Amino acid sequence: MKHSRHASDRIHVKLYVTGTTPNAVRAREAMEALVASAPDTAIEFTVIDVLANPEAALADGVFATPTVIRTGQGIERRLVGDLSSVEKLQIGLFIDAAA
Repeated sequence: MKHSRHASDRIHVKLYVTGTTPNAVRAREAMEALVASAPDTAIEFTVIDVLANPEAALADGVFATPTVIRTGQGIERRLVGDLSSVEKLQIGLFIDAAA
């Protein structure tokens, strides 16, 4: 029997990148891998390119990329810099992944 998830149970993750730079590509791949490794966790994942949407970056106080912001479940976390490690993202964003 599946349990329904409330909106407050969801984890919201925004990844801010600059175009398709190598760091942006690695960060996106690592976040996609993290989301795939946590199928029982309700993660809403959005990628925001600051070149296309600088207003969103300013609204969230993002001044360097890549930056990932996690909200939801009473937790707010922000990581900046090399986001290419799935393990570091998992630990830094407090996301439980399947073993």
